[in-house]
Amino acid sequence: MLLGEQENVGWIDFVPGENAETLIEKYNAQLEKLDTSKGVLFLVDTWGGSPFNAASRIVVDKENYEVVAGVNIPMLVETLMSRDDNPTFDDLVAHAVETGREGVKALKAKPIEKAAPAPVAAAPKAAAPAKPMGPNDYMNIGLARIDDRLIHGQVATRWTKETNVTRIIVVSDEVAADTVRKTLLTQVAPPGVTAHVVDVAKMIRVYNNPKYAGERVMLLFTNPTDVERIVEGGVKITSVNIGGMAFRQGKTQVNNAISVDEKDIEAFKKLNDRGIELEARKVSTDQKLKMMDLIAKVK
Repeated sequence: MLLGEQENVGWIDFVPGENAETLIEKYNAQLEKLDTSKGVLFLVDTWGGSPFNAASRIVVDKENYEVVAGVNIPMLVETLMSRDDNPTFDDLVAHAVETGREGVKALKAKPIEKAAPAPVAAAPKAAAPAKPMGPNDYMNIGLARIDDRLIHGQVATRWTKETNVTRIIVVSDEVAADTVRKTLLTQVAPPGVTAHVVDVAKMIRVYNNPKYAGERVMLLFTNPTDVERIVEGGVKITSVNIGGMAFRQGKTQVNNAISVDEKDIEAFKKLNDRGIELEARKVSTDQKLKMMDLIAKVK
């Protein structure tokens, strides 16, 4: 409407029940239709969201491929218009970032003046040696969540704040073995929160390390089998939130965000038999649904 029909531009949608793998397939389908000889620029909504994570996995090892998060109308319009001037790829990326930032303004708000830097405080005295930790001192699991999108918008912007965690730990043998994906996940944690990717065996060791005693953490899983494995290994979990398990061949959809197969169901049954709460919610404001009730309806 603002610029008319544009050439060599693609777009995708993102609907409930999809994950980064689905989005990568959609991105690649669009790229096959486009001329990518001069590069590819992805404009996505939020840093660390699923569209960003999927695009990052495509661009990571390609020259003149980039992802810019925080897309708004000024960024989109100015980026498309600037193509008429045949800029270099780096200039196009810089222009997208600059116009996106400049386009965010408030009509009546006054500019915030930068405060003068605070004086440098004197170095604190060395703390007394810490007392040895007792055998029952473990990390505090603020949330254990199954979500095959792992760290994305809902996790980064809502769950971390509401659970007041300082560390996110992705627990997955598969993801821990994927160097590219592991690196990307550690880069998308929200401010003030660190992110780590470990395999199941290492998670059990970390849980039993008194170094992390009392630290409030979020555990993220892609499937219930890995949850059952760490519980079997001695990690104490009282509740598991199921936020998203994407549909794929061989799975049955139990609601618009969760699909399961027989292996998933067996793992959920084992967790349920241990008395662990299994509740399905995408965000904390949603009504809690009992996972075993959802499974029972489709069996």
